Amino acid sequence: MWIPVTGFVAWPVIGYVTTVLVGRLLFVRETIIDRLMNRTFLWSLAGLLLYRCTIMPQIASLAQQLALGCILLAMTNLHGIGTFADTGGDPSIVWRRQRFYSCVAVAAATVILLAGTSARHDGRLLDLGMDAEGIAVGYAFGIPLTINTFVFFRAGIRELRRGDLSARETVLGHALGVGIMYMWLTEAVSIAQTSTGWPALGPHMPRIEAAVTLCVAYYATLTAVPLVILLIARAGLDPAARACRRLRPLWCDLTAAVPEIVLSSAADTSIGADARLLRMTVEIRDALMHLGPYLPAASDATDLTRTCESGSDREPIRYAHRLAHAVCARQSGLTAEHSGIARRSPLTAQDFDTELRHLLDLARVWPGARAAE
Repeated sequence: MWIPVTGFVAWPVIGYVTTVLVGRLLFVRETIIDRLMNRTFLWSLAGLLLYRCTIMPQIASLAQQLALGCILLAMTNLHGIGTFADTGGDPSIVWRRQRFYSCVAVAAATVILLAGTSARHDGRLLDLGMDAEGIAVGYAFGIPLTINTFVFFRAGIRELRRGDLSARETVLGHALGVGIMYMWLTEAVSIAQTSTGWPALGPHMPRIEAAVTLCVAYYATLTAVPLVILLIARAGLDPAARACRRLRPLWCDLTAAVPEIVLSSAADTSIGADARLLRMTVEIRDALMHLGPYLPAASDATDLTRTCESGSDREPIRYAHRLAHAVCARQSGLTAEHSGIARRSPLTAQDFDTELRHLLDLARVWPGARAAE
């Protein structure tokens, strides 16, 4: 028993994969692995479109056999990704090997076309079986598919065993492995059915089409993750960009008072949000040091770092008012209230994350303090 892939399912999948592919071609194409993955989806999309050209699924068609060839060409790029580490990242080696893998896939696709000629002329469905045509198709499609996916799977296992991947990369690696194992399970079912007749699931080719459609949609979803992250960053919705926007009023006022400490424009969009946030933090820290001599005396000796961590707003607000007074004093050319060189800011912490939290606390109360001066 098998359920054919209808247009109701196939066309939304084709539209979805096309959208992901266009996005990746526009934004995710910097590395060789990115380009290999994009080529995988190009050939997979061609295969899905060719399946839609099969007017009578019960009869072997040229479009159906060409679709199998496209799937084989798509899988060769997985082989290229799997052997990328062995090339040392040399593009000439990668693309020379890729041309060889593609030639092998074309040869296998030619075998499938030749085997399907008689079935197509007789009005039969070309399917896996114990006859010469079925065996030829089984070997020509199954062996390259197994080798390519195994090489890709082995490379993924090797990367996971290194243990230096982020949590997101680890989850993505395991998810890619699940997709490969599903493809192997589909192959195992076909081998068992061809050899023993069990399970009796009907023709193999419609099941292969369903498995290919599902896997392409699944892998498109997984590989869309870098694209989504990039688009979020481009839209300024990532954590670093949000922190930059929150710090910007404070940064503008402090760097206006102490312009000589500006390393570069923190509003420069040619650099990433992470680098922009780091520069803004360094410049705010330096400005606070230079404004230290202009700070009026505190009403009581309170450790600002401790109060920021406790969640109390009282001392950050007091410090913000003192800092606003110092900014106005320096911009007006007044004499510093305390002699001496620039001093270490009380907001400075031992790690970047803690210091950033302190600066964000200060930035939150800064507009009110600035307006009060």
